[in-house]
Amino acid sequence: MNIRLIDADRVSWLRSQTIYHALAHAKKENTPDTIVLSIPVDPYVCIGFHQDLEQEVNTGFCAANDIPVLRRETGGGAVYLDDGQLFTQWIFGPDRLPVKTDTRFSLFVAPLVETYKFFGIKAYLHPPNDVHVGGKKIVGTGAAAIGNAEVVTGNFLFGFDCNRMANVLNVPDEHFREHFRQGLQRYMTSMQQELEVLPDIRAVKQTYVQKCAEALGRKIVPGTFTDEEYRMMEQLDEKFVTKEWLYQYTAHPSRLRRKVKIHAGVWMYDIAWKTEGGRIDLLIRTKAQRIDLISIKGDLTFQPVGKLKGLENALRNVDIDEMSLTEVLEAFYMLHQIESPGITINDWVEAIMKAK
Repeated sequence: MNIRLIDADRVSWLRSQTIYHALAHAKKENTPDTIVLSIPVDPYVCIGFHQDLEQEVNTGFCAANDIPVLRRETGGGAVYLDDGQLFTQWIFGPDRLPVKTDTRFSLFVAPLVETYKFFGIKAYLHPPNDVHVGGKKIVGTGAAAIGNAEVVTGNFLFGFDCNRMANVLNVPDEHFREHFRQGLQRYMTSMQQELEVLPDIRAVKQTYVQKCAEALGRKIVPGTFTDEEYRMMEQLDEKFVTKEWLYQYTAHPSRLRRKVKIHAGVWMYDIAWKTEGGRIDLLIRTKAQRIDLISIKGDLTFQPVGKLKGLENALRNVDIDEMSLTEVLEAFYMLHQIESPGITINDWVEAIMKAK
């Protein structure tokens, strides 16, 4: 069976999400597998299905800047989306995609990677489901069973506003926000950053569809929405903006106060750890299970005072496992004759291990 291609072109922020949800919910046995292309005309924030909106999103900033917030039915984290992105969405029958999740992502990512390569960007799959260029993320993908279909989503990143992304997220303090912004700038990229001249979007669409046909071994033909699909879109347009839908999940409090994904191998953590000697506050950025950056604050006594910054430096690039952390901390304490009343080396290790 041929694959239906729907190029929805520029659509509202709400419709950019409800299109593929509607197609999945309205899908029947005789409905063709569909690839949708779209661009949101307005910026917005989209959170994953299981996320707590108030915990994830800086709702005050979004309201002040007229940035709407939407919950999707696929997983993953909160993202900032705008017209610098071309969305690609597959809505397929469950039996026409690989059963194994990693194989499914590999298939979906293949035409994205090949399209980037066609335009001179050396992209590659970063398992399980990201596309990287030189160690930086340029595409994140998601998948879910929605309605009667399997859905896989991704995008082409023409440009990305790191400052706006850092501002729309709810973070513990401005110190965390600044380091998160720096992390985005260091570990994210876009076509704008990789190329001297951006390709024409029509050429990107045409190339992508060709690469999809090659990867799937099937013919892709232009199509249109059915009346039932339009009706489903209208229903979801109403549902997705209700408070019941937006606020349906509330996260449980934890000593791991905040965890934010930059890309599949890079995360940021805000950790508060109670000890007999006071509270340790850690801001940690990890890369491939190693400490990429660590900032230490808190209600604690640490002597000599000036050596706390030295401890941060000593912990950079250390594997996040108990043995490695213990070895570094013991050596640092001995070398600098550190005194931290009520805070043991095991306290440090337990606190940092929350970022594992």
